[in-house]
Amino acid sequence: MAPAVDEAILKLAQARRLTGTSCLVDGDSFVQNAPALRQSTLQKGLHLNFTEFASQAGVYAMPLKQVIIRSLLHRLDDQKVKDSVARQLDRFEEVMGQGPDYIDGHQHVHQLPMIREALLAEMERRYAASMPWLRYTGAQRLATGFAFKDRFKAQIIAGLGSRDLLRLARAKGVTLNTGFTGVYDFQGGKERYSALVKAWLAVMQHGDSMMCHPSLSSVQDDPVGLQRQAEYEVLAGDEMQQWLNQYSLRIA
Repeated sequence: MAPAVDEAILKLAQARRLTGTSCLVDGDSFVQNAPALRQSTLQKGLHLNFTEFASQAGVYAMPLKQVIIRSLLHRLDDQKVKDSVARQLDRFEEVMGQGPDYIDGHQHVHQLPMIREALLAEMERRYAASMPWLRYTGAQRLATGFAFKDRFKAQIIAGLGSRDLLRLARAKGVTLNTGFTGVYDFQGGKERYSALVKAWLAVMQHGDSMMCHPSLSSVQDDPVGLQRQAEYEVLAGDEMQQWLNQYSLRIA
């Protein structure tokens, strides 16, 4: 995505604080930092994109609101969706020298109608012998014990397609994470993020996934750049290991 983000991810990987990272294959730093990622212990994922880099040749993308509305109305260009999924997987394989270990979506677009069907069909065509796993955004872990403001966004995201993706993926034998945390409004700095991480860890179970967005410094034109720094500081801090021990959790 950006050098400061990539460097934060690699540092957290060295500290054994991450399981994997998702790659925007059209991002400026993907090729540059691919060698370091290949050498890391991280799972390497494709961060499927339909909302960024619209000005680049061959990229089919539009603002998130348009993607959501058009997908729900089945008004996306079906062939362009299929071509975009294939192109991004081609690019990932070309640069990384392997297929993705897992696939998720930038702004969770992978679970939307039309996109999810195209993705699953392409996965089956390419990787039938060994399927990547998919990110499931179900918010069931937040059903109790969380304030409305701390679960509202997660429930909206889940409502846009998590159940249908789960059903369709399982029908094809695709593995998904069992629960999902890490969604919030990117507000509150280090103090609030610390409280959220501890609360998420308290309810997580085997096979769950927690999303994060760390950075070593603020990225230009990134509205959540300062919060990314806060995330990095929390995830890299000593308290993170203490919480993992407290709740008998291990980062796989």
